[in-house]
Amino acid sequence: MANVSKIIGIDISKEKFDVCFSFQPCGYSSRTYTYDNEGIRSFLKDVPQDCVCIMEATGVYHLRLAYCLNKHGVFVSVVNPLSVKNFSRAVMCRTKTDKADARQLVDYARRMELTEWKPTPDNYIRIQQIYRTIELFVTNITQIENQLEAMSHSPVRDKMLCSMLKRDIKLIQKRIERLEKQIEELIAKDDKYVVSRIRTIPGVGNKTSIALLTATKGMHGFDNYRQVSSYFGLCPRIYDSGKSVHGKAHICKMGMGWIRKLLYMCAISASKYNKACKNLYSRLTEKGKPIKVIMIAVANKLIKQIFAIIKNNKEYSEFYA
Repeated sequence: MANVSKIIGIDISKEKFDVCFSFQPCGYSSRTYTYDNEGIRSFLKDVPQDCVCIMEATGVYHLRLAYCLNKHGVFVSVVNPLSVKNFSRAVMCRTKTDKADARQLVDYARRMELTEWKPTPDNYIRIQQIYRTIELFVTNITQIENQLEAMSHSPVRDKMLCSMLKRDIKLIQKRIERLEKQIEELIAKDDKYVVSRIRTIPGVGNKTSIALLTATKGMHGFDNYRQVSSYFGLCPRIYDSGKSVHGKAHICKMGMGWIRKLLYMCAISASKYNKACKNLYSRLTEKGKPIKVIMIAVANKLIKQIFAIIKNNKEYSEFYA
């Protein structure tokens, strides 16, 4: 990690970002910058190269500044807001302002091990944006179909309106087709063969293959499949303490909900056609496990298979040990 004697905590909002400079032994100093090109240029002039910048992941707002810092060779760490919130509770911090949050990030950096943030490749970002747009279009189609269904039960129907809504559905479907082709073109540039190998796993289709590859940046930065499972929020959370507290274990759900939905649907198919997943499904069913627990276990089995195929650069084989 970079020089921890020089730490900069950054609390980002839509229109500004508050910064806490901590250069030992000078103590703390605060400053606020406008979140635009002029404000970022002014901030970069105040940032020494041998320092650590830390900020929270705030949707998409943090990305612009994180990219600029990374581009200028500055060590920047983007941390989970929940981790910072729990840290603030642990040290019993009672002040909640933007400046206080920036200083809290400095204290967090001094006590915790930080990992350097690396930008996501451009093609993965574009694919993620396209996926989000496709999901929006699918939701729009469902809403229109629901409206048509409701109108079909009405004694009075506006034929022109029904025709207009049906044309809208066809138009949106064409847009979805164009976007799906665009995803295939982006994948074909760098990850075509990786996707084709993932698709050899029974139960995993083209959409899920691309989504998993995109969400994990090609599985880079993961040492084992359990880390991937945790990243998607599919790892179990145990709630057990002493003699009286024996809660049920649940998945943590601290990850990407849209990926979990895809994996759950794949698990349903894999439990029928994927030999290892089918055996796991039968074994857990015989033990009387709930169906949701079984499907989560099958989804984790799929993650294990996908991770092995990507890391070993091989196609699926039901006889592979």
